[in-house]
Amino acid sequence: MGTTSLSYSVRRQYIDTFMAQQAVLLPTNAQVLDLGGHKHRKRGYFTIEDYPVRVTYANLLSNKGTDVQADAFHLPFATGSFDVVICAELLEHVPDPLPVLREIFRVLAPHGRAILTVPFLYRIHADPFDFARYTDYYWQTTLATLGFVAIQTERQGLFFAVLVNFVKQYFDLMWRRPFRWPMQWLIYAIQQWAMGQEAKASVAGDAFLASFTTGFGIVATKL
Repeated sequence: MGTTSLSYSVRRQYIDTFMAQQAVLLPTNAQVLDLGGHKHRKRGYFTIEDYPVRVTYANLLSNKGTDVQADAFHLPFATGSFDVVICAELLEHVPDPLPVLREIFRVLAPHGRAILTVPFLYRIHADPFDFARYTDYYWQTTLATLGFVAIQTERQGLFFAVLVNFVKQYFDLMWRRPFRWPMQWLIYAIQQWAMGQEAKASVAGDAFLASFTTGFGIVATKL
């Protein structure tokens, strides 16, 4: 599966890029909790095992190569157990993110870091349920209320990325051979054009175009 593949969504490309950027900043031998992550059959290219850290996978399901089967609302770890908690594309699947964020805060050591990704303008996808979408303002205020500091949120793609993501996923789900492969390359060319547009300061600074996003990448620190 390459970046040209219709199955590799624009959203997933942003997640992989964001996670790789954050992973290179992690201290060697950091204790990392990947909450809701997959050890096997990963959805994208990013894998935390490529970095010199010690990883524990916790998931509600046991068929994901899980190290610890656990409910995100009640993590079976001592307070301050981890230097980093990764929580990627999980929080939309819980009815209330606040208790999960509170647990993430609890299991982080002082000065520990939460690395989160959440979708925004993205299709409803049950796993087993899909509950909500929240703005970056929600994440900033909620994390601050819990005691996190140095909260950074980035919008992962703007207006054009959202459009291309919708189109790419539509063709991935609806189109089959013989038209799939030519369409794959056409959409990839459009995707490259869209990314080029969004790299322009005039697009990023446009209030309308910047009011759309596929989702958010978030980093927050526990004092």
